[in-house]
Amino acid sequence: MKTQIFFYSVIATILLTGLGNSFLHNLHANQHEDISYSGSINEFNLAVKVLPKTPVVGPIQFQILPTHISDNTPVEQAIIEVLVRKDEEAYMSRAVNTPKSPNTYIANLTLYQSGTWESEIRISTKPEIEHSVFFPIEVQGSNIHNEDFIASSSAGIFFMFIFGIIVIFTVFLSFRYKNKPQ
Repeated sequence: MKTQIFFYSVIATILLTGLGNSFLHNLHANQHEDISYSGSINEFNLAVKVLPKTPVVGPIQFQILPTHISDNTPVEQAIIEVLVRKDEEAYMSRAVNTPKSPNTYIANLTLYQSGTWESEIRISTKPEIEHSVFFPIEVQGSNIHNEDFIASSSAGIFFMFIFGIIVIFTVFLSFRYKNKPQ
């Protein structure tokens, strides 16, 4: 009997984990995607990757790879900010690098509207000296509205509730009708 309960618990956990992961957007920091922008600004070369490759409404990741023009060495100590603007909306995020990946600066933003957004990358390695580059990104998909988010999350919660009832009912029946020792 304990093995049946363990079996049902494992199946329920696997199904619920899979269900939960299906609602998440997957962003992989090390995906090999095409460069969205490449250019020079004063003493820096900048390469910018936007993930996903075809940006859609929702989370977007910017990977910035700055190098020095003089010797093409990576810039490991810089302050980099990413700004995106469309009409009256604007979002900003600081791009950060890590000791594990000091050459790549990563910034994450969530965009709520489709259309053409103006991106600005600001880089500074010296106090009060800042350089900027601008390039457009085209965001596809439908706009995010609070009502849509509530409806989709409510549907997910309802599905999980029904699934939970089925699992609990199955466990209850297995306890109720188990073979009793003679």
